[in-house]
Amino acid sequence: MPLTGIAPSLSPASRWPVNAPPTLHEAACLGLVAHGTLTPLGRALLADPRSLDEPLGDLLPPLLEQAHFQADLTAVVPGRPTAALQALLTAAADRESEGHAVTWRFTPRSVRRALDAGHRAETLLDDLARASTTGTLPQPLGYLVRNAARSHGRMRVLSAACCIRSDDEALVDELAAHRDLRDLGLRGIAPTVLVSSRPPAATLDALRAAGYAPALESDTGTTTVERLPAHRTKATAPPRSSHAPLALAHRLLGLPAPSQEASTTGAP
Repeated sequence: MPLTGIAPSLSPASRWPVNAPPTLHEAACLGLVAHGTLTPLGRALLADPRSLDEPLGDLLPPLLEQAHFQADLTAVVPGRPTAALQALLTAAADRESEGHAVTWRFTPRSVRRALDAGHRAETLLDDLARASTTGTLPQPLGYLVRNAARSHGRMRVLSAACCIRSDDEALVDELAAHRDLRDLGLRGIAPTVLVSSRPPAATLDALRAAGYAPALESDTGTTTVERLPAHRTKATAPPRSSHAPLALAHRLLGLPAPSQEASTTGAP
């Protein structure tokens, strides 16, 4: 039953309905009544159901802004964490337990997740230290974060529609600086390789329009021969005579071919 439905039943001036025991049980579970009388929360509900922040704040423990960081790479919050503390711990650790005390565990994977999201090792350690009840962090946690940072980003993944390669490094530099090829978004990833943001067909067209003569290369490294579509002229069908059906009928019946005059007049 919603709170607005319980409130009228708690009014001293009203008569108790038939379902009073279940209602009282629900009210006790919600903290609205205790030992047969209204609690401060129950009285606040009767006065104004929209002004429950203060009585609820008195009943609930305060939010915690700091955690206990332990040498086993866990962080324990003995209560309800603030949104900022929860976001920080969730970004760099895996939540392990729920209840009165919430536990997060730091692992190489969870720390890499934080680094992938844009955190830097030193700023992450500073944020965690400020969130520590002692103002410091256990050495194992510092080692874990710094080791993960050393290996993070040693390889990179980039998006590319196609690549341009040439053994002529001067030509590659010329293409990268060419004004007419700006729409390709060319970017050098090696002295002899450029990355294009456009697909192969569009890149070939742009290079040829700029006066270059590129060749298309297959996935196996061999040159692909481009076949242009052939435009053939359709053969003109011979004109069909209006007397052809009559001549065909005579042949099928074994009759002599009709004369030109009979074909014209339509006589058998």
